[in-house]
Amino acid sequence: MKIWFPTLGLLLLICLTGTGCAVRQPLPRADIQRLPQDAGVYLAHAKDPVIDSACQAQYFQQFKDRFFRPWHRTAPKHSAKIVFSGLKKYRLKRLYGENNRPLPPNFVNVMARQSQPGTYPLLHQPAITVIHASIRVFPTHKPVFFGPPVPGRGFPFDMMQNSLVPAGTPVLITHESADRQWALVETDWVAGWVRWQEIAAVDDAVMMDYSTHPLAGFTADQVPVIPEDGPPVFAGRVGMALPMTDPASDTGFVTVLAPARTHLGNAELLAARVPEDGIQPLPFSATLENFADILNALMGQSYGWGGLYENRDCSALIQDVFAGFGIPLPRNSRDQADAGESISLEGLSGREKQGLIRTQGIPLQTLLYMPGHIMLYLGLDPASDHPVICHAMWGVTTRPPFSTRTGRLVVGRTVITTLEPGKEQFPLVQPKDLLVEKLTRMVLLN
Repeated sequence: MKIWFPTLGLLLLICLTGTGCAVRQPLPRADIQRLPQDAGVYLAHAKDPVIDSACQAQYFQQFKDRFFRPWHRTAPKHSAKIVFSGLKKYRLKRLYGENNRPLPPNFVNVMARQSQPGTYPLLHQPAITVIHASIRVFPTHKPVFFGPPVPGRGFPFDMMQNSLVPAGTPVLITHESADRQWALVETDWVAGWVRWQEIAAVDDAVMMDYSTHPLAGFTADQVPVIPEDGPPVFAGRVGMALPMTDPASDTGFVTVLAPARTHLGNAELLAARVPEDGIQPLPFSATLENFADILNALMGQSYGWGGLYENRDCSALIQDVFAGFGIPLPRNSRDQADAGESISLEGLSGREKQGLIRTQGIPLQTLLYMPGHIMLYLGLDPASDHPVICHAMWGVTTRPPFSTRTGRLVVGRTVITTLEPGKEQFPLVQPKDLLVEKLTRMVLLN
């Protein structure tokens, strides 16, 4: 009688789908280990400067108008239907909390009473963020998940996390929660709930002082912003802007205005020092070197759905990188895909898509879009001639054998890859689940 022994590879695949083996799932490492995680490597043949100076000046004027616009609105930009859309969206869904247990059936009703949609808008008060503020869908700091056991529906995809708004961002307060713990605020690109402690009201004098100085932007994250008579108030990050009052310095620091909240809830502007190697006047010169420096400053950072934990998801990465160059892009991936000339990739094979990207894509000026994800085209890999992208990537879909459920090979950070990360993990990763097969659009920003 013959005794059948499964191969080591088959045993591994069985363990990946079972519950009794403690084998860790492999990562889609081939791209990340083979490709230099340095944006400058792929930009040798790109156009320099990336953006014409006259066009950049026009974009930057739009950026400034958009940045300060909440202070000049006479009515909310966002309708009640939009700002309270979560009450309808989540009412009939099964929702889970941070303990992976279902939330009470009346959770959405409780949030509706807190949100008071029938009285919107209760307030009209210009304000400013004094910390990096999480914009929430409901007035709660508690996370909400669709289905923790299912990849892509549990952590870190907190459905309450809408976006992150950096410190020093002008906002308009339009509403407050029934318990008066939360304020509904809007920028020109997002609206949602923040705690009152995260914002401060501004008057005409503060708005005038804040908006008359030139704006400066940060070239890295975790750059300390230090008032003259106190500890750092917050850390500067790529994508945010602050007024700069004194760009010249022989001490290694420049001076900016940093908003702080008084005990009465009003904003005061503090003169604060910032290390000069972490900040530059906006907009940054649109050179290949500057783009590469900004991208490299963010390379390897953890993925953050909706700005969770002050990290970036795919669209936040794109928005923040271009903000430093004075280019105002929308916040979510679907809107970013409408921000330029769109070339459809639907109906094409993966090889045809890569060929079209190779011939028509423009490094640093081309976004590649699939539903739910957006990527920045960097150019061609010198070693393979394959298109290369930079993106904040959560993971790659897997289809383990003997299972009806899909899984994930988690990357969870900002990386440079080809359009086929995970290809080497076949059959765990199927061809249909590669990024290139899911691409639907190429977007030329210029």
